[in-house]
Amino acid sequence: MKQSLYYLLLGAFLTCCTPMDQIEPLAYSVLGWEEGSFSNISRFQTSDHGVFDLNNIAEYLFFFDKTVTFRVAALEYATVDPHGNPVMASGVVFHPLNRKSKGVITVLPTARIGGNGPSDELFAIEGITALHGYTVMLPDLLGFGVSKDLRSPFLMAENTGRVTYDMRRAAAQYLWDQFRYTLPAETIIMGYSLGGSAALATQKYFETHHGHSVKVKEVFAGGGAYDLPTAFSIFSQTGFSDYPSIPNTILAFNHYYRLNLDFEQVFTGALLHHYNDWYSGNYSVDEIMEFLGSNLHDFMHEDFFNPFGSQNQEFEKLYPHLLENSVSEGWHPKGPIYLSHSKTDTYVPIECAEEAVRKLRKAGANISLITYPGGHYTVGYLHFLRSVIRYL
Repeated sequence: MKQSLYYLLLGAFLTCCTPMDQIEPLAYSVLGWEEGSFSNISRFQTSDHGVFDLNNIAEYLFFFDKTVTFRVAALEYATVDPHGNPVMASGVVFHPLNRKSKGVITVLPTARIGGNGPSDELFAIEGITALHGYTVMLPDLLGFGVSKDLRSPFLMAENTGRVTYDMRRAAAQYLWDQFRYTLPAETIIMGYSLGGSAALATQKYFETHHGHSVKVKEVFAGGGAYDLPTAFSIFSQTGFSDYPSIPNTILAFNHYYRLNLDFEQVFTGALLHHYNDWYSGNYSVDEIMEFLGSNLHDFMHEDFFNPFGSQNQEFEKLYPHLLENSVSEGWHPKGPIYLSHSKTDTYVPIECAEEAVRKLRKAGANISLITYPGGHYTVGYLHFLRSVIRYL
């Protein structure tokens, strides 16, 4: 009897409510914080060619709870780059002040090419579900915020998941220290555009590496390049792209995989002479698109437009890493996935979403896709409205 009581008390002790029970804590520092409410709605804007502009949809925002107050804090924490080297990263955490949190939403940021991230803005648009009373975590990812001097590991899935997980660890400790809030194991994951592919990368990382401490309730993603070989293949066929992601992906992979690419066999035109400058983080997306234009034939080597297997050896070096960083295969998602995409997307081909659905469904995933008319930004608004209404 005494032995049974001992084990009962020991079990109760080991399951007491601290953030360390579900996730190993991580040291952090607070870079800055503010308190907010619906009265701050005009501050929820994106910078650097952001997908959403609330001025365009202000009349639809009546469904937000005007009584919620929250604190938003920018955190700095330790993580690693794709080489495994220790680096510092940053992100923001929203938490309600005048009510119990409805749950946790992990949001991955929309694409930024300049060095500012959500932590520079605090009231980043991706955190707006805080107005529904949720705790929202929003990492900058590497190359932004305090890590703006690093090259962004653009579309590198494993590092995206790792940096987001370490943000979760730091946020768990922060939320306990500031609010005595125990971070629940369950999280919703959201993201659009780059954040869409990053959302699936995060789900994959959480479920394959930390399924014991994180439960993905569902993933709500849109406009993402989930299947990179498909994206490159479609762009090579159409010769057209309204977003400068292809050079950014190539430069990131060359840097972190140490490919030592001969760029005379990859780029052409003005990009060949200016890629280090244009992708240095000193220019916005709009400025880079002004430099490049949308016609890929103006800045990509002619071999880019050949089918896989008949390109030059520099492009062939990239192909294994396109496969490695595709989140459409190689795992069995446990949490349900809800995708949305533009039927005529000129930023990320619709085929990326269709291929992801085909492959992940074959792997046993619960996944669905809704397609909309209109371009990448139009569907971005629809995805945004659908997501914030979903979590009322």
